Amino acid sequence: MNLFIKVTSLIAFLTSTTSVANASYPSQVTYFFDTALAADPLAVPSSAGSESTGTGTVTVKNDGTVTMDIRWEIRGDDGPINEENALIGIHIHTGDEYTNGPIVFGFCGQSPLPSFGGTCQQGWDSNSAQIATKYAGQICDMDNPACYNHGQTTAREAAQMLIDGREDMYVNIHTTKSFEANGKAGPLGLIRGQLRLVEESRPTDGEGSQREWTSTSREMKSALRGGY
Repeated sequence: MNLFIKVTSLIAFLTSTTSVANASYPSQVTYFFDTALAADPLAVPSSAGSESTGTGTVTVKNDGTVTMDIRWEIRGDDGPINEENALIGIHIHTGDEYTNGPIVFGFCGQSPLPSFGGTCQQGWDSNSAQIATKYAGQICDMDNPACYNHGQTTAREAAQMLIDGREDMYVNIHTTKSFEANGKAGPLGLIRGQLRLVEESRPTDGEGSQREWTSTSREMKSALRGGY
């Protein structure tokens, strides 16, 4: 009987240990956010009338890894993109469509904005467009108001805020012309778009290379968590 009890206790211990290990497994989950960029005169009055557009997909992991695939087209009086009117920054900021918030992740840039991963791709002179450029994000860690929480938030913490929906976030594209047009209002950008969760993927219980896909809207996530 004592042996039976010991075996049963061992099985229970191993089961609980596996459960704890699985509880930490969400670091393997990958989340996908889409965005559609356009003028947002409510937040950036100088962008009123802009015809420039863009689309992007942001891939986020619980470990703080953030990458972006982005396409943009700078049209009309916003362009062309050239040496005098460069694309000087692509960032993720906190805020809704009415708000201009600090930078959370930077993907590229040049003076007068931070460089982050280096100079942004400048597109083609013929139509000032760029298709599907992939960038790796860097957390904004400068100790000043331009960065979220004065740069004191880690990449892992910021990624989790986006995943959980605790902060609205948007993608913003900056050009030399938009920087000058915004003047004393600050670097509000040219076109922007809110990030919206569309999918998540996680390893299945089988081989690590196998993946299980679920389509999940931000509204569904909110309902599952009891709302915000």
